[in-house]
Amino acid sequence: MPVPSVALVGAEYEENLSLRYLASALERAGFSAAVVPFNRAEDLPTVVEAVLHVDPLVVGISVPFQLRAVELLDLGTRLRERGYAGHICIGGHFATFEYENVLRDFPAIDSVVRHEGEEPFLKVCELVRQGVRVTAQPGVVVRTSNGIDCGEAHRLPRLDDLPFPDRRGRPHDILGVPCSPIVASRGCYADCSFCCIYAYSENARAPRYRRRSPESIVAEMKQEYERRGVRLFVFHDDNFFLLTATVNLKRYDCITGLLHQEGMDDIALVIKCRPNDVTRELFELLKSIGLIRAYVGIETNSEEGIISLNRRITPDDNRRALQIIRELDIYCSFNVLIFDPEATLEGVECNLDFMDDHADVPFNFCRAEVYAGTPLKSILEAQGRLEGSYLAWNYEMRDPRVELLFRIAVTAFQGRNFKSDGVHNLNMGVRFDNEVMRRFYPSAWDERWHDRLVALSREIGRDSVQRMRGALAFVQQVDLSDRLGVKRFALTMSCELARADLAFIARIKALRREMEQRIRCQGATAARRHFGHGMPTWAAETARLVSSTGREIAAEPLPNPSRQTRWS
Repeated sequence: MPVPSVALVGAEYEENLSLRYLASALERAGFSAAVVPFNRAEDLPTVVEAVLHVDPLVVGISVPFQLRAVELLDLGTRLRERGYAGHICIGGHFATFEYENVLRDFPAIDSVVRHEGEEPFLKVCELVRQGVRVTAQPGVVVRTSNGIDCGEAHRLPRLDDLPFPDRRGRPHDILGVPCSPIVASRGCYADCSFCCIYAYSENARAPRYRRRSPESIVAEMKQEYERRGVRLFVFHDDNFFLLTATVNLKRYDCITGLLHQEGMDDIALVIKCRPNDVTRELFELLKSIGLIRAYVGIETNSEEGIISLNRRITPDDNRRALQIIRELDIYCSFNVLIFDPEATLEGVECNLDFMDDHADVPFNFCRAEVYAGTPLKSILEAQGRLEGSYLAWNYEMRDPRVELLFRIAVTAFQGRNFKSDGVHNLNMGVRFDNEVMRRFYPSAWDERWHDRLVALSREIGRDSVQRMRGALAFVQQVDLSDRLGVKRFALTMSCELARADLAFIARIKALRREMEQRIRCQGATAARRHFGHGMPTWAAETARLVSSTGREIAAEPLPNPSRQTRWS
């Protein structure tokens, strides 16, 4: 009897843990799960063909945010147009909150899984396999002749009870180093007003933060270490830590001991954290087991932003965190939400001062966006300031001059801030590659090389701050009714930024080429020496040497083994 198949569709730039946890749950229950990547709108025809080729009983589509909701939901419509008659289910943060709108406006969708999907989505698939009509179940919403029928909230599983995510295929690699995304927890203890993670957990009536045991985490890491040769573990936890410093130390001291016990001393870690989580003792411990990058959620350094966004931190927390990380020589990056509904020009200037003071640390900046289910959405809605629809929420800042500054900035900085190959993202990428090189190709790395990268980061950061200061000065004095003058200023600023970006990109690419040359000359031998321990099959393998941009840069006999959570 053929094994029933299920198609799981969503973005998969590396390994989508959301889909891959689902795949494992399905495989364990006797289904065959096909993961179908859908990374760009123009991929839609190819994705439709891939799903139809699988001929699945059920199609599951992951719709995490409004940003790509329309194109992901349109997949269901396209499948119906091509004659697909099976069950189509969606899940993710967006679907969890907007299920009524989706089932009303997209008739191709049969059901919605809310919150974490391993158990409710499996129930949907089992009902379809049995030939039974899917009705409202715990965590499952369906459309009926009488309207929308929403099942009761389902109890979220213990994370240690879930099978490890499906790891089919070769791992992604950075500079030839096999890497793997992994989660040690789900949720976050904080309750920031803009955060969809907090909203998601609260809506599920579940603890804000749930952890896996140290033993479970290390067991998965060991499996990846041995089976696929992974040495770089990128933790996608929304927050890697609990609120209490002593508990964090105890937890990661235990993980450190387990890693040493398994002989996993040649790995690297990437994590995300809040500023108030950073202590010297904790980060010294993490550095000792290979921490090479920390994304620090600064978000804002203005007093008004801290209140408006409900950050529950202080400006001193922000500065202390970056100072500790700098003194420990750990690479970090951060983002600043310099615009929010209550932002003032004084608050923007305060954030620019912070960015200027830490310009050597790669950063980006933007506006606090509105996501379904968040306190920020409820606040703006109650104030009559929420604009748009469930497919794209919007708002204007209370101060019209701040709103004008935002519109100028989002126009002029579009390429630098928001493109994957924009200057700020490339700056973060080359600095991360530098840390991978330092950790795994030490003979190709030196202090002078490192200092050149830091100097470029500082130059990029200060260039952005300087240009924003110029825009700030302009909006402070411009006549708001002078639309022609505003357009002329924005156009001039955009052109100047574009020219500067071309120069910065050229310099970053030159540094990348030099990094590649260093690794070609020295890194291959170093890699064989570094990775060779306990990996005898690697000697016969050939890996592509790839930067974090995904571009192939050399072919060397580097180590390479043979052959993603929530539903979000």
